[in-house]
Amino acid sequence: MKENQSLGKTILELVGGEGNIQGITHCATRLRMLLKNDTVANNHKDEIRNLDGVIDVVENGGQFQVIIGPAVTKVYDDLLAGTQLNQEQTDDDAQSTGSLFSRFLDTVAAIFTPLLPLLAGSGVLRGLVLLLVQVKWLSETSGTYHILTVASTAVFYFLPILLAFTSAEKFKVNKYVAAAIMGALIMPEFSNMMGSQGNGVVVHFFGLPIVMMTYTSTVIPAILAIWCLSYLERWLRKSIPESLQLLFVPLISLFVMVPLTAGIFGPFGVYVGEAISKVINILMNTNGWIAGALVGGAWNVFVIFGLQWAVNPVMIQNISKLGHDQIVPLTAAANFGMAGATLGTFLRTHDSKVKAFSMSALLSIFFAGITEPSIYGIGVKYKRPLIAAIAGGAVGGAFIGGMHVKAYAFAFGGLTTLPAFIGPTFVSYCLGLLICFVVALAVTLVLGLDEDGVQQTRTDVVGNTQTVATEKIQQPVSGHVADLAEANDPAFASGAMGQGMVISPTEGTVYAPFSGSVTMLFDTHHAIGITSTKGSEVMIHIGIDTVKLNGKFFDALVKQGDVVTVGQPLIKFDLAAITAAGYDPSTFVIVTNTNAYKDVQLLKANDGQHGRETLQVLA
Repeated sequence: MKENQSLGKTILELVGGEGNIQGITHCATRLRMLLKNDTVANNHKDEIRNLDGVIDVVENGGQFQVIIGPAVTKVYDDLLAGTQLNQEQTDDDAQSTGSLFSRFLDTVAAIFTPLLPLLAGSGVLRGLVLLLVQVKWLSETSGTYHILTVASTAVFYFLPILLAFTSAEKFKVNKYVAAAIMGALIMPEFSNMMGSQGNGVVVHFFGLPIVMMTYTSTVIPAILAIWCLSYLERWLRKSIPESLQLLFVPLISLFVMVPLTAGIFGPFGVYVGEAISKVINILMNTNGWIAGALVGGAWNVFVIFGLQWAVNPVMIQNISKLGHDQIVPLTAAANFGMAGATLGTFLRTHDSKVKAFSMSALLSIFFAGITEPSIYGIGVKYKRPLIAAIAGGAVGGAFIGGMHVKAYAFAFGGLTTLPAFIGPTFVSYCLGLLICFVVALAVTLVLGLDEDGVQQTRTDVVGNTQTVATEKIQQPVSGHVADLAEANDPAFASGAMGQGMVISPTEGTVYAPFSGSVTMLFDTHHAIGITSTKGSEVMIHIGIDTVKLNGKFFDALVKQGDVVTVGQPLIKFDLAAITAAGYDPSTFVIVTNTNAYKDVQLLKANDGQHGRETLQVLA
């Protein structure tokens, strides 16, 4: 890796370079990569995780995801700069891999992510206008009020055009044709055909009946229409000579897609969107306490798996059509539950780095409504704060849902977006957020942090950075366990190769002492190296000078690179034959990255069977 190399280029190098990336995109906080070969990236996962600017690394839905936070767009652009990687090359590949649901979420995320800053900014501006009206600082009859109102609500009126544009970017079609298709459906001439009767009026296009609908502020029709356009445009470009495409591709696209959307995709999308909104609103109105507890408690888990993208369109649809939404406040409840857990982590930890990160993550929630740094950097990492955040979000969410709190704009829940919730239920909203925050804070202070299971970053004697965690290592061979200093081999007994234990075996099978991967296997099969999922690197060496047997009496059951589970047989050896040949069968279990730990402790020094915990490494 080059010195002073940028974060994007460093990530590109560590995942195997441009040639190893089959597809790449990003959402609001993370890089999402489909890799041709996961091995290289997995080998450097801890190194990527420890990069300055990276919050975490996760694998989900067949994707290798690097959590960056709000700066993800800058890192994404930096990674792509100077490469042949771009959306047109990779999105088709990205869509062809992974589960159908995963691809659906990625599509929704790609369509809505570019609009989130605009939606959030418009929401806060709309809330400020409402606040100024309520405190009598602004008259609803003034020109200022009307100008600020159209400035803050234009995004919803023209939402179909904006969604057509972002959908066109995702589906790789002409963005301007896409915008024109949905623009045609919100033109006054189109709406005037309904007269005073509104939705449901039937008009005819070349004799075919079309049910007229109002498309301003809708979500689903635009996405369906441009998805269909992507197939039509690809077919047209294959069928029409290139010299004629400039004119006839957009001509035919408009001729076909405007009536087709008005006749099929539009009404279908409107009905589906309204049905989904009605179901959720009925659930909220039937028992808001239970619904609030479920959504408020589960939302942070949704974020971990990217499931929030499936619900965001419903919230936007509610605000566009109804002028308010009851789900947005519950997402804010989850945010403030995570905020309380983050502050609790700040108060409980003694690690200065964790304190600094906690405060940064807390400010990210308060001022931007972004929870990913806290969720991945604290919740997932320390586990118990995530439990606390779920508890806080559920309790506060139950109160917010029970009081039928409404949001009047789509906004991320934070202190700066409070104006988006100003209305009759604003006080209940604030009380609900306080409940979320206090409950999560209290639960975190009581439960503490799962620090034993948390990985720590240390530097070994040659300057390599390693991420390790406290863990217990099982006895891999049945027999008598002794301190390494008692070994008959001075090289091992001195600890020069690392701390560990020596076993006088009574059976001829070596079992995996933990779950991990085989990182080294001697050709003679008398020694094997295995790295655990928590970072400990262990070499199991069977016998003294048994390398001279050239593999005789040894049978490897795995190969280098295999992923193994704890207790899985790794090597079989003929104990009697090795002894008869005059070799000492003493088996050494050495923690080769001893310097990455505070201590390596022998837990048991007696006779025992394989599978019991006999060694412990302390991070």
